[in-house]
Amino acid sequence: MIRANAPLQIVEAWATSGSKTNPIPVPSQVGVTPGAASWATGFPPLCDIPLLSGGIPPSMQDTNGALFQMSAVDVWMCAGGGFPYNATFSAAIGGYPQGGRVLMASGAGYWVSTVDNNVTDPDTGGAGWATVDTNGITALTGDVSATGPGSAAATLAASGVTAGSYVAANITVDAKGRVTAAASSLRIPHNVTSSRVFGSTYQNTTGGEMTVSGNGVQIGSGTGELLCNIGTASPTDQVFADSWGATVDGYPSGFNFMVPNGYFYSITSSGNIHPLTTSGSFWWETY
Repeated sequence: MIRANAPLQIVEAWATSGSKTNPIPVPSQVGVTPGAASWATGFPPLCDIPLLSGGIPPSMQDTNGALFQMSAVDVWMCAGGGFPYNATFSAAIGGYPQGGRVLMASGAGYWVSTVDNNVTDPDTGGAGWATVDTNGITALTGDVSATGPGSAAATLAASGVTAGSYVAANITVDAKGRVTAAASSLRIPHNVTSSRVFGSTYQNTTGGEMTVSGNGVQIGSGTGELLCNIGTASPTDQVFADSWGATVDGYPSGFNFMVPNGYFYSITSSGNIHPLTTSGSFWWETY
């Protein structure tokens, strides 16, 4: 068969406005109503006996009634309609067969019976039912979660990192590209350069580790030395020394050392310093 050969859809049940017996009774009417039709016997044997022999002809109302009920189902199915679980119907037929399909109570999909003679209600958690397409995706789990059927909003799993802004962050990224750990660095980049005076004592109050550096400090002719010192209470521990020989307006190679938060530091000199200020100067930066 091909799709182009689909028959015309029925748009109205037989004898919708005609005279009919509706509904046709299910049990036999033999001995109840002479000649009456039923789903159990159809037209009874009495309708097959000649009138002159005492028979009764089939009733138009019964004929219309039977055709009406059958064609009403056809119209419903032509419209794509489905039937929800029906306990009375289920009991009458001995339960739904394996592969039998019923409309979900929500109308959002179908249940399919996985066993024969199934009398349980799938909408209340009855056993022996599954969604129509058990191979289809009905839920997402893992890093992204969502449940169907139909359109569903996906939820991205939390990475465990507190939302917010981080300064000079130390981060950890997993193989999927997610940030799984983040913390602001103790070395906070202030991008500040300030003048400091040779021989004076200063304290690191930035709240983090600080880099003190000096480059291109002019010196006079002769010999001399730059001394870099730090300490917890005063800058007593030498951490860097830069010496030079006899030059004219020469430059030492520069210095660079770390000062922990709260520590004191100073730069002293011996020899000829070409003053950038009245006493000479150096520069510091925090990171």
